[in-house]
Amino acid sequence: MISQVIDSNVSAACLSPVITSIDKELTYLADFADVQAVILFRLDGKVIKSQYRSEASQNLLIIIKWVKNIISKTMEELQAGSQSIKYDKEIKEKEAIPVYFFCAGKTSIVVTILTPIANTGLMEIEMSRNARRLGEIIDKKEPLGD
Repeated sequence: MISQVIDSNVSAACLSPVITSIDKELTYLADFADVQAVILFRLDGKVIKSQYRSEASQNLLIIIKWVKNIISKTMEELQAGSQSIKYDKEIKEKEAIPVYFFCAGKTSIVVTILTPIANTGLMEIEMSRNARRLGEIIDKKEPLGD
């Protein structure tokens, strides 16, 4: 997995345990074989952290660009009360990629891009748990124990 921090306005020393906890949660989800990428967004649409498979395909890059284009619309829907939103992004004829958006606390959204053949039932449970844990970390700004 490749992970990168893209935006941070607070000192790294202050947030290091928080970033470590966020990274741990994202890695847990990203390590599922059905997951292509996990992206954590702030409410203003900026990426906090992302993880994706190093063998990322052109299709994944297209989906990530599409996610960035619709993130503000999706945030409005999530803030209106939806816990999660699922889109099936069609890339090739008869092949759709499941893309899930979950609230991660009061200030963030976690987006998970799955493989076309993903076990979405199992993954929905894991994504929901992951989003809840990320929300706890972000809202409290303190790491969670194991």
